[in-house]
Amino acid sequence: MRRWKALVQGTLVPLAMPSIELLDHLPDFLDEVIASLRDADTHPGVGEPPQDSTMAAGHGEQRLRLGFSLDSVVREYGALRDAVVATVLDAGEQISFREMQIVFDCMIGGIAHAVSEYARQRDAELLRQANEHFAFIAHELRNPMSSATLAFESLRAKGRLPTDGHEVGALERGLQRTNELIDQTLRIARVASGIELRRQSTTLSAIFEDAQAGAISEAEARGVKIEVTLENDECLNVDVRLLRSAVGNLVRNAVKYTHPNSTVSLRGTHTTNRVVIEVEDRCGGLEPGKVEQAFAPFVRLETTQSGFGLGLAIAKQAVDAHGGTIRVQNLPGRGCVFVLELPA
Repeated sequence: MRRWKALVQGTLVPLAMPSIELLDHLPDFLDEVIASLRDADTHPGVGEPPQDSTMAAGHGEQRLRLGFSLDSVVREYGALRDAVVATVLDAGEQISFREMQIVFDCMIGGIAHAVSEYARQRDAELLRQANEHFAFIAHELRNPMSSATLAFESLRAKGRLPTDGHEVGALERGLQRTNELIDQTLRIARVASGIELRRQSTTLSAIFEDAQAGAISEAEARGVKIEVTLENDECLNVDVRLLRSAVGNLVRNAVKYTHPNSTVSLRGTHTTNRVVIEVEDRCGGLEPGKVEQAFAPFVRLETTQSGFGLGLAIAKQAVDAHGGTIRVQNLPGRGCVFVLELPA
């Protein structure tokens, strides 16, 4: 490790970096290399490099926090390989082909795990920053939009707006849709930011009741009936706001796309290991290619319907935050079933 430190300090890393930060996980990673060599020495032909080096992964994460480039992380392992070989040769020892192969394979594995964790953490940070940016813009837009909406309502209340003009209707719809987009952007940014869940006790019946209430107006207007089936309605420990948002978006989407005078089915099951929520609509089935795009932001399953295409994306992020899954099953000619699963 002293030889490695001399190779990298002043070239790949600053001379002033403290040894404890510079060495980081590498001595423990070197122990993994030694263990692989000893395994090959004890059982010839058996020794293999570590397949999942937590030391290398931790090293990659630490280097990202310190501002290292990805190129430097890779070259650090090349320097470690050179230091190992030089140390052995300076000691007058011989290196067999098998030993050299193990050392090289270990270094390649270390690079792979370090780079993978570095990239994962970097991408997560970029996503967090992007979500913060979108949330900031949406929040800044909320105040002027609220003022514009209040001014519109005030003018209407005072009778200073035409009562039968297309322009007034277009203005009202524009204000409403823009406010909806701002609210949904704030919600999707909050869920995607990876903040800690605020878990509370609730039940599926309470979640379903809220979902029905949020969709009842449009359901009645379109003659759509919402049927609810519940099994084992036990206590849940979830982020109530996120789960309510997820189920509410699924139910509202189902009502929106279901044929008039039809039925939307909302089903829930609570078993020992999982909670399953299903929302089945009567939309007639999805077009080819729509299943794969269902949960992407700004994708509408039916282009003739209005909206921003964020409902299913919000539902997916809420489920992901709980460590669950969401999927859609297409029923051609009939409709589709959205299945939400959470760990119990």
